[in-house]
Amino acid sequence: MRIGYESLEIASSILTLTTRVVAGSGVIRLLEHDPLLLTRRILTLQALSSNRLILGVGTGSPGPRPGKTVSSMLQRLDELKKTSQRFPQGVNPPIVYVAALRLGIAKRAAGKADGLLLNFCSPEHAAKIVAGVMSERDPGIDLACYLKIFYSSQGDESAQRLMLQEFLNYDSTPQYHELFEQDGTANAISLFRSNEEWKNGFLDVPKELLRVSLANPRSDELARYVNTFRQAGVTLPIIYPYFPSGEESKFKVETVNAILKSL
Repeated sequence: MRIGYESLEIASSILTLTTRVVAGSGVIRLLEHDPLLLTRRILTLQALSSNRLILGVGTGSPGPRPGKTVSSMLQRLDELKKTSQRFPQGVNPPIVYVAALRLGIAKRAAGKADGLLLNFCSPEHAAKIVAGVMSERDPGIDLACYLKIFYSSQGDESAQRLMLQEFLNYDSTPQYHELFEQDGTANAISLFRSNEEWKNGFLDVPKELLRVSLANPRSDELARYVNTFRQAGVTLPIIYPYFPSGEESKFKVETVNAILKSL
């Protein structure tokens, strides 16, 4: 299990420190949360922030019976939505996005959420999801996608190594390995797992991976990359910058400002 900070608490801190910013939870593993306690937490955040929370939900690791796990998650989501309808006047249920790596869960979730959330995929894979759910989806549903971009003040190779390591991290989980197989990137990723010379030697990032992610892109490269997802039918491309641990805050702020200017 990868250890990290609790996303609802992070969202709470963002909402507390701002008055207009909308904060999302990322993707929480809905089945790991007590339903009544989660409803109370969401009610509290919505009430104190003037309804500025966006909730992202998913299954996490689906286990040996993924279909049943997805069914349980969607049933829990239905229960959460029904309970949220009883919120006090002026407190709204949150906008909900369901993580959908592949077409099966996307079809099942399309009628139950405000949006679908894709992650770490190519625009071609996103287009297949869009085409597959078009007849299922509500005309107003969003198709969001995390676009992971890797930056380093130490240069392009440092950013590329950070990107490749993240591909390997995700590939170690069965659901993402299956996604990468469907997306045509699994073979390229396996080359870096079997030969670790890339960690110190010459780097030649396969073009298959550059369809999915970028490292230290120029502003025009980033704009073209984001546009390929928009053309694929992604209505909400979400730039997700990564930095090496210990990266200077000044570089991070400058990078985020450059991203904002280029889009």
